[in-house]
Amino acid sequence: MTLASTSMIWNGQGPVHIGTYDPVNGRAEMGFLTNLYSVGCGNRTLTATPARETTTINESCSGQRLTLKEMEKSKSLTVGLEMVQFDGRTLAQAFYGAAVVKAAGTVTEELLAEMQPGDYFFLKNPRSSSVVIEDSTGVPITYVQGTHYEVSDADHSRYRLLAHPATHVEPLKVDYSYAGFVNIAAFSKSNVEKGIIFSGVNGDGQKVRVIIPRISLAMTGDFGWISDEASSLTLGGPALYVPGLQTDPEFGPFMRIDTMPDLPV
Repeated sequence: MTLASTSMIWNGQGPVHIGTYDPVNGRAEMGFLTNLYSVGCGNRTLTATPARETTTINESCSGQRLTLKEMEKSKSLTVGLEMVQFDGRTLAQAFYGAAVVKAAGTVTEELLAEMQPGDYFFLKNPRSSSVVIEDSTGVPITYVQGTHYEVSDADHSRYRLLAHPATHVEPLKVDYSYAGFVNIAAFSKSNVEKGIIFSGVNGDGQKVRVIIPRISLAMTGDFGWISDEASSLTLGGPALYVPGLQTDPEFGPFMRIDTMPDLPV
């Protein structure tokens, strides 16, 4: 079997999967990646930028100090992934947190800060319902929706105080229920090493599979919470050396590339 002579013009598209680099529980054949998941189809770019650092030795025979030899000092690879479709796990990775599923529940007597009519207040948990607001008198006064407060956005648990009853005692206390949601405690985790698998195909039907097992993946640039267009989330960082693959004939120290053109016998 010989390689096809057709050249490759790459204008690829295809799914990107992110996994956690785990040399203990992962398989070498998969670059030691575990917990792989698809980041979605709204990927704008995936780039891998190799670089090498060199130094030169100059000759001393001609008197002109001409370059005699170039010596390689190091090689590096930088990876970048820009996407407009992603889930909580990927957003959590960008903000150094973990996406934690919070089950539905109820809250009793959540205390509110002192407020004046017209002030907005937010409850601790989003997606709230069945809200009951009372003051702190011996026989609590119940606040009436539409008279004393209004619901601004129940999903965001945003409310607005309209008026206090004629007599009331601070603080106000809130009982409510809430539906499940995903919480990200930003900057609560150290950066976890991730890896990427790209399954690509170009316009000519040529396929390539790229596995980059170990990346110090972090957000690069800005993320626009308010934007006229879809905001891009960009993750990037240096690919790291994988000790467990240093003698693997199909992996290099940073990545594996498998191309699938036609292979005539």
